[in-house]
Amino acid sequence: MVPALASLLWACAALAAGPTPDLPPAQSQFQPPSSIFPLEVPLEAAYSARAGEPLRQFGYDLFLSAGDATGGIEAAPGAIQGDYVLNTGDALLVTLRGQKSFSKRFTVDRNGQLVVDDLRPLTAAGLTLDALRRELAAAVTATWPSTDAFASLAEVRRIGVLVTGAVHRPGRQEISAFATVLDALSAAGGVERGGSLRAVRLIRAGGTIAVDLYALQIAGTAGNADMPLRDGDRLFVPPLGATVAVAGAVKRPGIYELPPSGGPLSAAELRDLAGGPLRPGRGRFLRFGIGAAGEETAEQIADADAKLFGDGDLLMFAPQREDRRAEVRLEGHVLRPGPRAWTQAKTLEELLSRADLRPGPYLPFAVLESTTPATAARDLRPVDLSAVLNGHDRRRLAEGDTLFVLGASDIDFLTSEPVLALLRGERQPPQDACPGLVALARVLAAAPDGPLATGPQARAAATLTGARTPCPAIFTTVPDLLPLALGHSVLRLTGVQRPGFYPVAGSREPGAESAGTHEAIVESEVPHYELIGHVRHPGTRRLTVGATLRKTLSDGKALKRDVYPLLGIVERYDRRTLTRVHLPFSPQEVAAGRADRGLVDGDRIHLFAADDIRSLMKPGSSAMEAADTEDEPPMLAGLLDPAIVAVIGERTVQLRGAVRDPGGYPVADRTSLASLVAAAGGLSADADPAAAELTESNGKRSAIDLTRDGARSIAPGDALRINPRPQALEARAVAIEGAVRRPGRYDVGRGETLSSLIARAGGLMEDAYPAGAVLTRESERHREKEQFQRQARELERTLALEVEKGEPVKAENVALARQLAAQLRGAEPLGRVVVEADPAVLRTRPDLDPLLEPDDRIVIPKRPLTVAVSGEVLHPTAAQFVSGKTAEDYLNEAGGTTRDADAGRSFLVLPDGRARPLALSSWNHRADVIPPGSILVVPRDPRPFDGLDAAKAIGNILSQLAITAASVSVIAR
Repeated sequence: MVPALASLLWACAALAAGPTPDLPPAQSQFQPPSSIFPLEVPLEAAYSARAGEPLRQFGYDLFLSAGDATGGIEAAPGAIQGDYVLNTGDALLVTLRGQKSFSKRFTVDRNGQLVVDDLRPLTAAGLTLDALRRELAAAVTATWPSTDAFASLAEVRRIGVLVTGAVHRPGRQEISAFATVLDALSAAGGVERGGSLRAVRLIRAGGTIAVDLYALQIAGTAGNADMPLRDGDRLFVPPLGATVAVAGAVKRPGIYELPPSGGPLSAAELRDLAGGPLRPGRGRFLRFGIGAAGEETAEQIADADAKLFGDGDLLMFAPQREDRRAEVRLEGHVLRPGPRAWTQAKTLEELLSRADLRPGPYLPFAVLESTTPATAARDLRPVDLSAVLNGHDRRRLAEGDTLFVLGASDIDFLTSEPVLALLRGERQPPQDACPGLVALARVLAAAPDGPLATGPQARAAATLTGARTPCPAIFTTVPDLLPLALGHSVLRLTGVQRPGFYPVAGSREPGAESAGTHEAIVESEVPHYELIGHVRHPGTRRLTVGATLRKTLSDGKALKRDVYPLLGIVERYDRRTLTRVHLPFSPQEVAAGRADRGLVDGDRIHLFAADDIRSLMKPGSSAMEAADTEDEPPMLAGLLDPAIVAVIGERTVQLRGAVRDPGGYPVADRTSLASLVAAAGGLSADADPAAAELTESNGKRSAIDLTRDGARSIAPGDALRINPRPQALEARAVAIEGAVRRPGRYDVGRGETLSSLIARAGGLMEDAYPAGAVLTRESERHREKEQFQRQARELERTLALEVEKGEPVKAENVALARQLAAQLRGAEPLGRVVVEADPAVLRTRPDLDPLLEPDDRIVIPKRPLTVAVSGEVLHPTAAQFVSGKTAEDYLNEAGGTTRDADAGRSFLVLPDGRARPLALSSWNHRADVIPPGSILVVPRDPRPFDGLDAAKAIGNILSQLAITAASVSVIAR
């Protein structure tokens, strides 16, 4: 039969007649638990709004899993005791051993009798299981002497219970005979939040039994909730009764239903109903009641035992006191942060010792947070930890004081890029900024002309380069500590490993005009040099006599493990010419002792991370291009001086081909090829080291054998290409399926043909049909897809031109043409290639043997027995192949052509995918041989498109889609 794609093609006109009405979506029989139990109901919303905190109705979570209840808990028949009373529907397993032996299952019938084979009926209804066993043993002994009888309960009967009222699935519930009241309610989906949990009624034999589900959930006593049910019982859940709510510092705040027969409850009873207080001690009770006019009034309850709480009341409970006494705290960069007893730590010296500090504390500055007695506000004061540890600061502590100790990472954040950005004038912190940065921005905005915003430190900070470190937790806990530390900082530009802000206790206060006893900016006149970038300990160091790069880098020990090995830069200020010069060097050569350079006062040594260089040097572009693109520049380019970036770009060599990380690599000077390849991660697995090519900056090109010429050098501006080895195998396999002896996926070499693949697959089966072989190819599929897209665009363009020229075009023709264009865009061609697959033919005609490509798929079908007739025929069918039958014969078996057929353009799709026209006119009697597996296609007459210049193209499009559909049908067989 013709596939769906062809059927859709022939039905274009029918689809244009009008849209098919949408079918309604299928409704689910059961709702999910989230819809059965909404997160908020009006009662909960009202109480929550009054309490100022979310409150839920108590007890209804008992039925959260009832959405998929199946009728209560089934008892294991083997565990049933002998006093179980049998009734109609119970099934028993009866086993006889002796003169008569069998093991069968029998059920107590409607008459209450148990009928066992060849025994008299036994009356079972009303008997216990033990009594029935005795009756059965007596009957068996009387019938078959020397025979033992055994009976056990195989299946418990089902009973019917009617559940009505405020449940999710009211109605008759079929449950186990062992089911209880709780099981029946669960089978009904549970109690709705508008139903009562305290006044459930069990109606039995004209009487009523009250069931309170609160007892089960609060005290653990089931009460009547685990009462066994009987067949015909009824359960009724009335609407929710009077309610009260409990909020505040209790273990189980919520909304509680009052007992149906009881009066008001006391505050103490409600507190205990809510699980009791969160912390021991006296508490305050506040009652919010509703007056006669609907107003809400608040009342302090002095007597906790007074029964004052009725329907609609709200109890707010809070401890009498929630403060903590006789406590001081030690936080920050310490081993055991947290509270300390004030009685044992009444001074700073008693609170802190060296044993409390973690490695790397910052001793010149700490912060003491205390409460000002006059205003009760929290106050931050600097502390010199060195003085405390040396016994020079013995100031007394008050209850509630906290000492914050800072570490090296906290101090480093003072010179981080987010802090420097605010000091440079960006008054708005990032959206994800920590509270400390927000506090700093607030201080700078409050004093825009103050020294912290416009003083010499702020101006000097504009020249610094900050790290992008995360905000430490201490500046999130105490946000005001960040501006306080900056306000007490000095800016050290030399004499330290990392230039930046270093707070000192006793320094200037925020907003002060002078630096007090400390200079705002410290820059030593002692000769020095600075290490910058990817080293273990960056910063400023004293310049000693005979200092060199090799000594500075400690033979490579000062470098981080992933430093870029081929280029570092010494930035030097020439005092004679008042200019800066940049001296490149190779960290790899320096660390190996093959190169060195003396240092002078003021030198700045730049080292880079390998990952940063890779991000800066985008493949195929220079560093300057990478930094100047409209896209966001690499982080390194944004942090470095543009002159440094320019030097990196000027000294780049290009490495291409079979290496793991090709691209641009800056080098200091002439660098060995082996070092360059190692910086690129080494050769890839398919590299041919003997077939490299070096192109020098002057245009000279030479062949390189890396196994022999690895020590040869390459200079900035040169390019090296590592050629891959010729691949013997294609990168991807091909698949052969169908009537071959060993179908599957095969790796193929370059230049391999279809005949060799068939031979590797064991050859063709006896019933193979090579004339219908199908070879699909990915490249051909893409070509056909592009052709369909092009034809769709041409159809839409032609239609638009017709409309613009004012030609009379029918609206239905326009809609049909647009629909056909959309169908073309959505069509998925197969990419079939017509091939000869008969091994006998290929042996004599090797020129017909096709070369294989990666991802080719070959299907060798079995010999078919039909010829398909499709298109504009009355009954598309697959007719039986008979040698000598003509096209007219096959058309007649399909009922003939339709009124919309264009018989003159009919064509035949042969089994191998080729197509040829058919002459079906009455005056043409040419005989066409139609092999099995062919498809006879009668296209549609393009008359609906009369008036469009695209009518000719329409015919071609219809033919293309039909051939594609035919290919699908061939493969499907």
